[in-house]
Amino acid sequence: MKIGLAGYSGAGVTTFLALLSEDSELVNRHAGPEVRSITVDDPRMDRLVEFYQPKKVTPLQVEEAELGDLRPDQGGGLRKETLARSAGLDALILVLRGFDAPMSEVCRQAQELSDELESLLQEFAIADLMPIENRLDRLSRECKLSSTEAQLLTRLKEGLEEGIPVRLQNLNRDDLKALSGYNFLTLVPLTVVASLGADGARSLRYPELAERCHRDGMSYVEIPALAEFETLELTKSERGPFLADLGIKVPAREQLMTTLFTQLRIATFFTVGESEVRAWTVPEGTPAAKAAGKIHSDLERGFIRAEVISGEECIALGGLNEAKKVGKLRIEGKDYVVKDGEIFHVRFNV
Repeated sequence: MKIGLAGYSGAGVTTFLALLSEDSELVNRHAGPEVRSITVDDPRMDRLVEFYQPKKVTPLQVEEAELGDLRPDQGGGLRKETLARSAGLDALILVLRGFDAPMSEVCRQAQELSDELESLLQEFAIADLMPIENRLDRLSRECKLSSTEAQLLTRLKEGLEEGIPVRLQNLNRDDLKALSGYNFLTLVPLTVVASLGADGARSLRYPELAERCHRDGMSYVEIPALAEFETLELTKSERGPFLADLGIKVPAREQLMTTLFTQLRIATFFTVGESEVRAWTVPEGTPAAKAAGKIHSDLERGFIRAEVISGEECIALGGLNEAKKVGKLRIEGKDYVVKDGEIFHVRFNV
């Protein structure tokens, strides 16, 4: 999974990336847009690892990539390098500056954040309009404006000009397939992060902004990133009490990953054993045979059945063998929909 991080200069995008990657030195040595591989913390995985004591542990990894300075070039428009780095994103995080000054308890006015968000969204819409207009111009010269492609692009263009992002334009599967060659920023699922200073974690600081984001199909979280960043010098055991004093119940990385997985409707399942405990992800609603293919193509091709049980129940019963003895290890066919948090064992033959 590839996640983009974006925001105007001074919003604290690099600090946010340093916080997510738990790399306090990143800010000091930052020389340009960075990419970091982030381990997704999952307490369910931790309990399975503790129970099985495997030789190898493979947690989920998410690639977090800064898109760079989103200030438009002179004359308007996002920089080409920024657009290039946005290719292939599964989700985009927009960081808004909620602090008046670093480590200040004074927060910016809600309207300032709303204006900043609106400006960013307009820049994304303009960036998406450019390839649409170029393509329509070419189709016009080829006398193909009556084609299905031209009609689809015209509909997208009219929607964008009315302020409707591509992701909210009721695209069906065929539409999305036809647009697979484009890199539309407004098609990417958006999460808005209000980055706060030393205060603001104890209650929702910008409820109207949160409501606006949810109304427009964007996720919204508030994170006192600057305050939490200061705790990175501490060990994880020491960090807990300090975060609690700041009113931070859930660390930024855990909070953000939960938000993203919910927004993207992703289910996590596990394969377990003495050799390895590993986490996998599939879209919600994925049938068992497709989920098996995520592990290896041979498992999907030769799928016979899946043996499934929730991770918590497996541990409570003493492992897969004990669960099987008492009839709790369920046997499911290829059309069974894999559930979040399940242990998934595939029987196959090729």
